[in-house]
Amino acid sequence: MQRADSRWSYDRTFLPDKEHADLGTRELPLELAFLPADDFSPELMVESGGATPRAVWPLDRLLNEGKITEEAYYHALATHLGCEYYSGDPPLAGSFDAVKGLRCGVGPLEPRTARPRIVVAPNAQFVPRLIEATRSGSIRSGSFALASPQRFASLVRAYRGPELLDVALDRLPASLTAREGMTGFQTAVAGAVAILAFFLGVLNFEVLQTLSSAALWLIFSASVTLRSMAAVANGPEIFPSKVSDDDLPNYTVVVALYREAGVVEDLVKSIDALDYPKGKLDIKLVVEQRDVETFSRIVELRLPGRYELVVAPLGKPQTKPRALNIALSSARGELIVVYDAEDIPAPDQLRLAASRFAADKDLDCLQARLAIRNHSESWLSKLFAIEYAILFDVINPGLCALDLPIPLGGSSNHFRVRSLVGVGAWDEWNVTEDADLGVRLSRFGYRVKALDSDTWEEAPFEVGNWFRQRVRWQKGWMQTLIVHTRRPIFFWRDLGPRRAVAVTTFIVGAIFGCLFWPAFAAGTIWRAVTAGEGPMSPWREMSDVFTYILALSGVWTILLPAVIAAKFRRLDVTASVLLLLPVYYLLVSAATWAAMLDLALRPHYWAKTAHGRSRHGQTPLTRRTQLST
Repeated sequence: MQRADSRWSYDRTFLPDKEHADLGTRELPLELAFLPADDFSPELMVESGGATPRAVWPLDRLLNEGKITEEAYYHALATHLGCEYYSGDPPLAGSFDAVKGLRCGVGPLEPRTARPRIVVAPNAQFVPRLIEATRSGSIRSGSFALASPQRFASLVRAYRGPELLDVALDRLPASLTAREGMTGFQTAVAGAVAILAFFLGVLNFEVLQTLSSAALWLIFSASVTLRSMAAVANGPEIFPSKVSDDDLPNYTVVVALYREAGVVEDLVKSIDALDYPKGKLDIKLVVEQRDVETFSRIVELRLPGRYELVVAPLGKPQTKPRALNIALSSARGELIVVYDAEDIPAPDQLRLAASRFAADKDLDCLQARLAIRNHSESWLSKLFAIEYAILFDVINPGLCALDLPIPLGGSSNHFRVRSLVGVGAWDEWNVTEDADLGVRLSRFGYRVKALDSDTWEEAPFEVGNWFRQRVRWQKGWMQTLIVHTRRPIFFWRDLGPRRAVAVTTFIVGAIFGCLFWPAFAAGTIWRAVTAGEGPMSPWREMSDVFTYILALSGVWTILLPAVIAAKFRRLDVTASVLLLLPVYYLLVSAATWAAMLDLALRPHYWAKTAHGRSRHGQTPLTRRTQLST
């Protein structure tokens, strides 16, 4: 039999004749024993161990590490069993249950004369059973066709995509998804407030000004208090005992890709650098059906069996959470992590997360720190890096120390799969799915903690790219507020008073604080400038005092975390950089106002952030574990 085509590529190890003879007489497991007779070198199936005795590679490791391609192995297995290798003909039977079939790797075929009745795509652990059943005659080789698991999954998705989408998508009840927007009650309340404000402005503008100032004062003071508490809280870092390779669970890694052909190769290098047993990795690269360029680039890379290319069929909404839900439906790991296309996670991140989950059986989600590697690209990327450092190095650990919910980032979220499914996974209609999922996990009583590990990302350093991303983020926070205020009594009951106040403060502060802080700042400056002009009422004097205190507190809660976070990240924060902070937050405010318009016109539109635009690579700065180092 000729093996000239590229499917049969594998790594050969050339050994001295004596060692070759020893390998030739070595007893191989059932699922590998037929390969040497089928033109595969026996050296391929034995790993070198230096001075230690050589051991036979398990089949799943051979496949996952790319020693043998899936197509090559299952073609050889079909030849060995004397059955047909399935390529999509005859088609799957009309009675085929796509969801169950994809899970178990078996599907009935349309009945035809002298053709197999079912197609079987066994995972590595089930191959020995199939061989034994065929040898014993309990299964006739002519009654089934064989396919590789990835080929079978691709065919099922291609032919029965709608059935799979029905299960993968729309897991959430209508009250917990951003699909429908504001309810009638919410619209009525917002309308009543707007009408009241209008009439107050006409009848007595001073009363309206007083009420609006009080509302803003409450929002800003609550936000300042929460950020201050989180900034000074310092929970102890947890260093769990390491789990041995044999005890590590299977881990699914999901990356949603859209127009990312230029960074795919770097992404694969970053994932391959993870210090985790390759045989226990299930890596899913999800691409949109119309993104031919990214799809073609991944195919060109000829990735090993641990990688699976998942094509998200056409449909609405075309968002990252929709792609993640599609991948989740076929996840094989007990744990799952989400990365972005430009991410460089710490090599030991999966191992550390698995150890944390093993040490704490009640833990459901871990959020690793996100950090910026191109911080010196522009003034914008420097301030973006400071913002990320504030959130992931200061605020999140502080909130964890206070036992309060933490906001998830869009990347490096590690979940127990059963917990993720238990809360309904991602809301594909929310364009900031991480914010919504973080709140929902807390509402359902699931525990979320910070992970002491870094993932390096590329910050958008151009104003246009940054602005589009921030508009989407702010729009998603608005969607999250709408979703979780539909039933405020249930929201309060689910979280409890302390957590409900903290979550409300974080969400409302992220929206209304950004909307109105320029007006608040301008009003404060105006009060200070006109303070000595004419007599002032006691109310005005008291109001001025509280306003100045709040303004100074706000500046303090911006500068203090920024300085602390910059020291953690060893960022060079000069006075000129700090002076640009107001400009940066003015841009955030402008993006928030634009997000309100975007929410009204195209609520589920996903503004794509362009990656791979950094003009030069930078070495990520390591994080200091103590400020004194």
